[in-house]
Amino acid sequence: MLSEMIQPVLAAPVSARERLIKRLETTTPQQTLCAQEDVTKSTYRYRFSALQKYLHIQVNPINTKCWLIFDLDGTDPFIWEDKLLPPPNIIVSGQGPKAKLQQISAHLFYAIQNVPTSRNSRRKPINFLNDIKRKMTSELMADNAYTGPLCKNPLHPFWKTSFLHDHEYNLNELNDGFKRQEMYKRGDFDWDDVPDSRNCTVFHELRFEAYRRVIFARENWSYEQWEQHLFQLAIYFNDFTGKDLSKTHQLPLNELSSIVRSVSRWTWLNYNPPHNRGIAGLWNLPIQAITQKLAQQEGARYTHRTRQEKTKQQILEARSRLTKRGERLTQINLAKESGLTRQTIAKYKDVIKC
Repeated sequence: MLSEMIQPVLAAPVSARERLIKRLETTTPQQTLCAQEDVTKSTYRYRFSALQKYLHIQVNPINTKCWLIFDLDGTDPFIWEDKLLPPPNIIVSGQGPKAKLQQISAHLFYAIQNVPTSRNSRRKPINFLNDIKRKMTSELMADNAYTGPLCKNPLHPFWKTSFLHDHEYNLNELNDGFKRQEMYKRGDFDWDDVPDSRNCTVFHELRFEAYRRVIFARENWSYEQWEQHLFQLAIYFNDFTGKDLSKTHQLPLNELSSIVRSVSRWTWLNYNPPHNRGIAGLWNLPIQAITQKLAQQEGARYTHRTRQEKTKQQILEARSRLTKRGERLTQINLAKESGLTRQTIAKYKDVIKC
């Protein structure tokens, strides 16, 4: 009788609000950036402490995008309905305690499937994500200058937070209804529009040269080598002799370094030329050095590789002859047989053992 009276206990369904809170707690970094009223005075705190106590918080992990966040100032938080855009997952509205202007302010949160954004991540998903963000920012009339990482804390009681749904968007869903933008072509660039500025001149010359070289660099070099390579090019472009500029003396190295960092990082992370532009295979050609120093560096690398291959071949031939005669494969015997020094033989132990 007792067993008949016992009924299974069904767990109450988890609401969308609870699932979104759980997602926020999961995506927020273990030690996250957070701030109170003044976002310029940010600090790092442990996740749960920051979610409970701070007005602004970082909810996207480093090198990963889990949320698309749009900053609306003076715009209706429900503008997405008029624009026929997908509804956000969370709307956090309200003004800061020390806000001077009385206007509508809100952050719209879109939960998206994770997109890795590190330097070594695939470029196409990152470019697709950035393209969607630009389009939605324009449609929502959001702040184009907002880049994060801090946003209004959805779990802080100071803000008015609305949890709408817990659907996790993929990028194709958010992109529905948008047209793909046409790619900018270098042939459309007008040098007459460039200001009379040495910085702008170096920047444009360097970026156009970087576009030609970055594919080869990503396949063969590290990022540090790429940045160093562009710095050498920037030094070459830092000569304004014969150019129609009001100032023709060279830029200081700190300004040159700033331009190089900007161009090297953007091209390394974002630039992917179409495969059907120009002659087939043009983008895979080795980089041509255009300065004497770069030419010397490339020549030294080639000479070193050639010398190594020749030395290996000499050692292999000497080893083969010693083996046929039944002699021991010692460094001294190999040195005598090949005509190389014993110190050189010692550097190629892997060749002797193979």
